[in-house]
Amino acid sequence: MPTSPLCALENLRTAFGPQPAQEKLALLGLLARSRLRNAREVERLHELLLFMRAYPDDGRILARTRALLARFARRADVRAHRDALENSGIAGTTIRYPFFWPTARWLAARWPQQLSFDRGDRDAERAIAAFLGAGRRLSGFAALDRLRPGGQTDAVHFIRLVEAMPGDDPAKERFYDAIEPVIELRPAPGSPSRTLAGHRIGPVAWQRAPLDRTRPDLALEIRRAPRRIRRTSLRTGRQLLDLARGAMVTRSRDLDAFAYGDPRSVRIVDDGAGLAFVLSDVVPERRALVESPLGVLTLKNAIPVGYLDIGLSGRHAEIAFNTFPAFRNGDAARTLARVLAMAWHALGARTFGVAPYQLGNGNPEAIASGAWWFYYKLGFRPRDAAARAIARRELARQRAAPGRRTSQATLARLARWPMYFDPRSKR
Repeated sequence: MPTSPLCALENLRTAFGPQPAQEKLALLGLLARSRLRNAREVERLHELLLFMRAYPDDGRILARTRALLARFARRADVRAHRDALENSGIAGTTIRYPFFWPTARWLAARWPQQLSFDRGDRDAERAIAAFLGAGRRLSGFAALDRLRPGGQTDAVHFIRLVEAMPGDDPAKERFYDAIEPVIELRPAPGSPSRTLAGHRIGPVAWQRAPLDRTRPDLALEIRRAPRRIRRTSLRTGRQLLDLARGAMVTRSRDLDAFAYGDPRSVRIVDDGAGLAFVLSDVVPERRALVESPLGVLTLKNAIPVGYLDIGLSGRHAEIAFNTFPAFRNGDAARTLARVLAMAWHALGARTFGVAPYQLGNGNPEAIASGAWWFYYKLGFRPRDAAARAIARRELARQRAAPGRRTSQATLARLARWPMYFDPRSKR
């Protein structure tokens, strides 16, 4: 059977140069005029466009992907499969998620007409009825409807009621998060989407050669300083924190380091080659005495491609490194090397750690991806004697049977302990 334009474009995803670029342009032209059969195909095209936008061969590819993404919500197949695309983060589709208190307040302040409660959330409905003293005569949502003024949605009115409660902010947060209502965010111009998110930091870097998948020497790479580190204005800091929060919302996630981000603290680390990091501290009242949390949004040619949660304790940085699915199977090892360089030069970190969850402890996705070996091959090591013994046995088995894959059970055992990297010590 002939290969579909979508499959052909997927096959060219990591091929770069004049000939692949010409083929990509022809396929993009076909896909711009075609109507895809189902939601899965629509999402596959969307992810390809994001990847090509972050790694453009040349100006023609950049212009074409920008144009297609700008019009993506108006595609007939997006409209036809809108319900199936819920929670995809694609422009023109709905997001439904039990966001925590700071994110719910942020959404209510910016998109009040698009925000409402999921009326199928019976647990939240009962909790709201108890809060309002509705008794048995009215459901929680019906009681809320009687109270809310015209033109204000149920979710926004409830958030305003909680804000007006007596007590401090942590008490209000605990109350709201105990109810954990599911919020529906309907699409509107300017509302969060993965399709249109971006912020230009430096010049565009063209991808003219295959992605570099070689394993970097972290000890050497860390000492190569980023091109520029600078603080932003308060206005730009707010814009970048909104971008980071939107990146979480459109992926049905919440990250305290962004939700409580301090716009006065935002720094941009321009690493060159289209790679940049947006760093933010949390607001002062959320900072801990021992470990200071930071959020980091990773940008590639203006597009959010991942994020980090960093716990900084003195000169030690505990790093939770995440790449968004559309950009995986790319240059993750190189990006992690630059993450460590960013932490070394911008934050003063000298040692690094990865928590068990990131390695697969209670995290099936990390087990499936072989995260433990990803970090091990880059030089991270467990300090616990039991973990080191398991690793030695597994390495001996692999030497005896080349190509042998570590079982998920063994990876789960290894992931019980954190791993560390000190560029100043021999491993």
